[in-house]
Amino acid sequence: KKTTLEKGSTINVSGKEKGGRAIVWGDIALINGNINAQGSDIAETGGFVETSGHDLSIDSNAIVKTKEWLLDPDNVTIEAENSARTDTELSKEFPTGSGTQDDPKTNNESKTILTNTTISNFLKNAKVMNITAKDKITVNSSINIKGGSHLILWSDKNTSSGVQIDGDITSTDGGNLTIYSSGWVDVHKNITLGTGYLNITAGTSVAFEGANGYKERRASEATIEAQGTITSGIGKGFRFENVSLNGTGSGLNFTNKKSDTNNNITNYFNGTLDISGKVNVSINASTYYWWKRYTGRTYWNVRTLNVATNSNFNLSIDTSGLSSGNDQKTANKGLNGITFDRENVFNVAAGSTANFSIKTSILTPRTNSNYALFNGNISVLGGGAVNFKLDAPSSNTQTSGAIIKSQYFNVSQGSTLYLETAGSTNTGFLIENDLTLNATGSNITLKQVQGTDSLIGNGIVANKNITFKGGNITFGSQKARTKIEGNVTVEQGTNATLRSANFGTHRGALTVKGDIVANGNLTADGDTIEIAGNLTVEAGVKFNGSTKNNLNITGTFTNNGTAEINITQGAVNLGNVTNDGKLNITTHAKSGQKSIIRGDIINKKGNLNITDNNSNAEIEIGGNISQKKGNLTISSDKINIANPIKIQKGIDEKTSSSGDTNVANLTIKTKELKLAGDLDISNFDKAEIVAKGEGDLVIGNSSDNGSADAKKVTFSNVKDSKISAEGHGVKLNSNVETSSGDSSTENGSDGNNIGLTISAKDVTVNSNITSHKTVNISASEGGITTKAGTTINATTGSVEVTAKTGDISGTISGKTVSVTASSGSLTVGGDAKINATEGAATLTATKGTLTTVKGSNIDANKGTLVINAKDATLNGDASGDRTEVNAVNASGSGNVSCG
Repeated sequence: KKTTLEKGSTINVSGKEKGGRAIVWGDIALINGNINAQGSDIAETGGFVETSGHDLSIDSNAIVKTKEWLLDPDNVTIEAENSARTDTELSKEFPTGSGTQDDPKTNNESKTILTNTTISNFLKNAKVMNITAKDKITVNSSINIKGGSHLILWSDKNTSSGVQIDGDITSTDGGNLTIYSSGWVDVHKNITLGTGYLNITAGTSVAFEGANGYKERRASEATIEAQGTITSGIGKGFRFENVSLNGTGSGLNFTNKKSDTNNNITNYFNGTLDISGKVNVSINASTYYWWKRYTGRTYWNVRTLNVATNSNFNLSIDTSGLSSGNDQKTANKGLNGITFDRENVFNVAAGSTANFSIKTSILTPRTNSNYALFNGNISVLGGGAVNFKLDAPSSNTQTSGAIIKSQYFNVSQGSTLYLETAGSTNTGFLIENDLTLNATGSNITLKQVQGTDSLIGNGIVANKNITFKGGNITFGSQKARTKIEGNVTVEQGTNATLRSANFGTHRGALTVKGDIVANGNLTADGDTIEIAGNLTVEAGVKFNGSTKNNLNITGTFTNNGTAEINITQGAVNLGNVTNDGKLNITTHAKSGQKSIIRGDIINKKGNLNITDNNSNAEIEIGGNISQKKGNLTISSDKINIANPIKIQKGIDEKTSSSGDTNVANLTIKTKELKLAGDLDISNFDKAEIVAKGEGDLVIGNSSDNGSADAKKVTFSNVKDSKISAEGHGVKLNSNVETSSGDSSTENGSDGNNIGLTISAKDVTVNSNITSHKTVNISASEGGITTKAGTTINATTGSVEVTAKTGDISGTISGKTVSVTASSGSLTVGGDAKINATEGAATLTATKGTLTTVKGSNIDANKGTLVINAKDATLNGDASGDRTEVNAVNASGSGNVSCG
């Protein structure tokens, strides 16, 4: 194992003619004696001497006489100068080479221990020194490289060879260092070259860590400062532990050798990592065959990543390739992805960034397979940005995404945490536990974005609860579904956005299975938001539901803040709604859509607008609506009352009573009020059903026209009840009533029920109108038509009908009745009846013909019957306590009488 040639001893293989061969080797070879292989002429016929060993020492006492002497050290050690050694001169340790780039100074292979001072002194000028060894080079003491000089450490026996840096290598003015190893490179101390170049090439791994696994050193005790490229071997990666990396100039670039045979690469980042300048770690595992790149992994176990001001750290992993795979062997494999394995703190200065990016293979997902796994919690501070991007570009195969097992992401001090996935992942982000996103004074974005993604599955799936806690937070998908299986809580001081797919025509919904409680501001945007539970917006909070297609809330929507729902190209579907703040609901339903309010609406404060301005849009109301005060407006081309409901002023019996001093008004603006059930409008100071836009107003279904089962609109205890369509027609297919508990003939003590006013260009009455007080119908620009069998009845008041023309085929009854055709004819049909129960009945057609058809009856037995007409054709019966017929021409076969 150990071979020693002692001082004074001799090995003689000389011959008279030719010298012989002497080979002295051992694991440890100590040469201190003499070896003679001269021959007759040493220059011509001298022999061969080889001295070799894993550790080779040639003492200054050794004398070797031979033509060829091969010194083959396996190991070279660079030590501090020792006073016991006397052979440390440059000419002894580095006998060959001029020190230029083309002819570097090279070490004496007979010497395995070189002195650092000899090296440093030589490198004081712009010179090149090459130190070589077959097996291992160890730097145990410090070396200084002056500006322009270049030190080369070269070990190239096999993959077991290595270079180990246990002493500092420094340069204050830009010296250069090149390290080559056919095996490994371990850097245990500082390499600080300023703007000088550091280039390392290894056949296997490259490590920056403490010697002998020492993990307690501080990152500041091990600094790598330079610019250049550090390359690990085929299928091998890097180990970083408690180290400072300062990329000067063009930066420090860490990468690996690619191979078509093995791109399964493992990297470790441990302890504390300090970054300044530009530092890029680029792992390129891409190759054609997927089975050559599916088992590697990068493990991020960094307690704290510190990124200094004006600095950037980039870690990228490319494990893509042209072939995709579907094989069970990929289960429980690393997939060349990344694992964040502990509590990770990212301290990134303002203006600086830490970037992580992964370009995945396209491998069919297996249980728990992923390209990124967040096992620990994440904290970001310092004011800079941390960006994580995962891209799985594929048009024909799904692959895995990222899994988050963290319990919180904390971002503070104005920092930003941005996480995104793209491509055809089965699930972009799978969140397995309750997750709190705290961005107090800062920003968090967690979303799926558009890419090459024909087979995108889910953007984000959260299996449990999500809490948004402070700052600005965006959560959701641009081009895929988002699912939250638990509850969502938005805490005070938060501006949170829940985003559903909104890229191009993509319509992936964001669904929340549980409840949403917003103590901070919340925006729901994108295409479709579906909330299976309750939505509660607390006082002082803003909720903006600005989706493109749908906002669906199955449970109760309680708004105590300010809520603005604006569906730009679609509709809403709401359950119960309770509003104690400010609420507006605006939709824009497309063809085939309608907004649906299934439950009750209780509006405790302020105005409430429910509006859809799209052509032919429909709002369906299935529950009761209570309005405490202010204006309630429901506006849509079609409004469908799906059940018997009540729309009332007041939110309980007390506030609905006559003692309520609040003022509340109702406006229903539509072209068609469809009734699947009766509509009761109660207690409002003013309630109006008005034609919307440039169209007629139709109340009730065409099937109710004249039906005994026709649905009914009731104005109950309403001070001012109106139906209007200025410039357009009104058609009443349903029954219309006004009612009151006050039986007086005048306005009641509460001022309610003055009566019912209908004003339009034309009025068509196809069902009954009943009013406790008065009925005023005005069709000043057109005609009034009442269908046979219908009744207009003012039980304790008067009926006044005014139109250009009139066609009365039903019954009109009131204390007094006045029917006027202001510029045309008035016809009382064969089965029509006009009955003034306590006063006058006046029929007027002074510019046209007044006709009563046989079978009709006009009765004013307790008052005066007055017929005013240009021409009167009276074929029906007419009577009054007193009768007046004022006509230029009067004729007919009817019975007109008085008394």
